[in-house]
Amino acid sequence: MQAIVEPAKGEGVTYQPEAIDFILAYTEGYPCFIQEFGRAAWNTADGPVITLVDAEDALSQVDSELDGSFFQARVQRTTPDELMYLRAMAELGGAEHKAADVAAVLQKTSEQLGPIRSRLIAKGLLYTSRFGYAKFTVPQFDRFMRRHMTLDSEPTA
Repeated sequence: MQAIVEPAKGEGVTYQPEAIDFILAYTEGYPCFIQEFGRAAWNTADGPVITLVDAEDALSQVDSELDGSFFQARVQRTTPDELMYLRAMAELGGAEHKAADVAAVLQKTSEQLGPIRSRLIAKGLLYTSRFGYAKFTVPQFDRFMRRHMTLDSEPTA
């Protein structure tokens, strides 16, 4: 919360608690996202108080900025097979998922997709907290994948 509030306070700007909650929920505390959301909300607000409406209005700008730089840089490092795995995982949401569940989306076995999953972990796009499960390493990556790629296509961005 301090990463949002303190820089603004020094400039005479405050946030409504609801705006802070909205921003923290979206960013999941990820520093780069907090910074981007703070900038977008600041630019959206009409006055010295950033409201929930300002934060909600800034969301499309935040998505666009992160899509064009942060997320795109990650997608560019992947092969088409890796992209399909990421997109299948995104279909299930941003939470941790069983390898077998991701494989089912692609109508394959987890054994067939094991090498792809391993490469994505090595590239830092997924992490495993326990055997057989993986999660995206950054918040909102699932939403990015769903916005820019269908399960039967190449990414649009």
